Amino acid sequence: LAQQLFRALQDEHGLDARHQLILTVAALLHEIGGFVSTTSLHKHSMYRIQHSHLFGVSRNDVQLVALVARYHRRATPKPTHAGYNTLTRDNRVAVSKMAASLRLAKALDATRSQRVRQVSCRRKGRRLFISVPGLDDLSVEQLSLNLSRSLFEQIYGLHVTLRPTASSSESR
Repeated sequence: LAQQLFRALQDEHGLDARHQLILTVAALLHEIGGFVSTTSLHKHSMYRIQHSHLFGVSRNDVQLVALVARYHRRATPKPTHAGYNTLTRDNRVAVSKMAASLRLAKALDATRSQRVRQVSCRRKGRRLFISVPGLDDLSVEQLSLNLSRSLFEQIYGLHVTLRPTASSSESR
């Protein structure tokens, strides 16, 4: 879902394929800190990723992966946060954009059952409509999205709306 959102929002974020890889790795590893403790899991995830050797990922990009994973929950990136405070302006912006997208992807899998397998995005004015085909009831995902979308809305300046895609029998 994080990759789908990344591709769908390409015009909005302006990030490149390297950033897509960083987001993908962060999406895969964002909860690895749960093996240490569920308390401050985001900080444990950051630490574990920072101290890992990820094949094919440079040390600088490992730091970005760690920070994106760190911000997958409630905390927003702050200039006083260790690691984030040493990044260039461009990398701080990229981390914020990727973390915001990861939060949306995580909200879309709120049930942790991978029932949302595909999304499409459409922008209309200052609104981003995320459509999910094949599911009529998105109430759990909507609740999770309501709790997770503030960073995305701050970073991108778009209000996020989730809705099921009308089935072919409904659209007739």
